[in-house]
Amino acid sequence: MRPIARWVVRRLRRYRPDRNPLRRRSDRVEAALLAAALTAVLLAVWPAALAARAVYDGGSAERVGPGARQLVEATLVGDVAAVPANGRGLLGMSAARWTLPGGEVREGMVPAALLLRDGPAKARLWVDATGMPVTAPPQRAETMTRAGLAAFGVMSAAVVLALAGFALGRHRLDRGRYRAWEEAWAAADRRWRRHHI
Repeated sequence: MRPIARWVVRRLRRYRPDRNPLRRRSDRVEAALLAAALTAVLLAVWPAALAARAVYDGGSAERVGPGARQLVEATLVGDVAAVPANGRGLLGMSAARWTLPGGEVREGMVPAALLLRDGPAKARLWVDATGMPVTAPPQRAETMTRAGLAAFGVMSAAVVLALAGFALGRHRLDRGRYRAWEEAWAAADRRWRRHHI
């Protein structure tokens, strides 16, 4: 057997329920705590899947569906102007005119980073349902990554909480075991001193 497998088997034997008369009540409580921690981690799979699904659906709704972002043609009507951006440097703004899918024409200053230039005066621009310029919708791979990270975050939180609960319970059990051990040694010491005097 490989060393890791041997280590796992030894650990599992420590917690298996049996009728061993040397097992104390605290050992059985510790085994129950471990079983509860493992159950909590397994039960966290469902909330993790729900979180991933919610994030994925939210990202998909930005790409397709009612109110999704749309790519429209824009005409640049001025040069890029540098505008202060909340004390964090300069933000390039460009005057542009764009036509919404419904035929309405809009005009305004658009951050240069949002424009997908096709030439000196032509560009494409993502707009939201109200016709205002927005960033491009997330790609499918980005949405999948966010969903995976959401699931990983929920599972990580469940594992950390389960391990913390188990560690706290085991710490309290160990304190009780050490106290009982000290009392047993003190009783044995009193008995042995009586016989040797």
